Amino acid sequence: MVLLTGGLGGARLAPPLARDCAARGGDLTVIANVGDDFDWMGLRVCPDVDSVLYALAGLWDVERGWGRRGDTFGARDVLATLGAAEAWFGVGDADLGLHLARAQLLRRGRPLTDAIDTVRRALGADAARVLPASDEPAETRITLVDGRTLHFQEWYVRERADPRVKQIHIGRASASPSMLEAIGRAGAVVLGPSNPIASIGTILALDGATEAVRQVPLRIAVSPVVNASEPTSAGIRHHARARGALLAATGLEDSPASIARLYADLVNVFVIDRVDRAAEGAVHALGLRVELTDLLDADALSRALADLVAAA
Repeated sequence: MVLLTGGLGGARLAPPLARDCAARGGDLTVIANVGDDFDWMGLRVCPDVDSVLYALAGLWDVERGWGRRGDTFGARDVLATLGAAEAWFGVGDADLGLHLARAQLLRRGRPLTDAIDTVRRALGADAARVLPASDEPAETRITLVDGRTLHFQEWYVRERADPRVKQIHIGRASASPSMLEAIGRAGAVVLGPSNPIASIGTILALDGATEAVRQVPLRIAVSPVVNASEPTSAGIRHHARARGALLAATGLEDSPASIARLYADLVNVFVIDRVDRAAEGAVHALGLRVELTDLLDADALSRALADLVAAA
């Protein structure tokens, strides 16, 4: 199975999904969004990739929804004291070590895919393969109603996703060869419960990505929306607010049926939460098979996905 994902959704889903794939004799490859990547203090930061790596290694901060659990922020505090403009981005001290090590590998001419795999193995994140969607920069930028154009991280983190969005500019690049190879040998591909614009959309926009996905026999999309439930953590609440703002800027509702329409020409199965059963008819009308599960329970979602693939 191949999972296309952003950071929060991927970090929650990848560990149980890797376990359930292995229990059924399969394996999982996670392909993470690189639209959030950016250069910070001369280091290439890959927030979505790193969240997945930390989660598979048992190091992810579940409550915060990013970074390493128990990390300290002494270096960031020094930057703030010194008036460094980059202090808005919360790189922890242990996290900084990862960025430094990856930067050294990149300076030595290693492609991003290889650098990330070296980090993955060093962290002991052995349950799944983790690939960046592209080895090339493909940064997402946001034009705001107030006229500014910001990197996605500047809008999402520094500005707390508050300013109204006018337009989203998805970076153009080629899908990594390793990504295309992984999709080509997959029996199933899953569009994870991540932002359909800033996470899944950025992956599918890469040259060769959508065409590769179309060749996979079983193509499943998971709704990132649970309409009748209050998000349980600050990270999930922030993610949901940003998703709604980006969807609104593209003229879409933040609802399961609206996101199903976005994916309808690419997938053949759409997974929604049981509380959103009322959307089942609208999704069926798009020609999609509908599966119901508890999307806020990563273990339940993982079992449902693994069962779908096993039964195919």
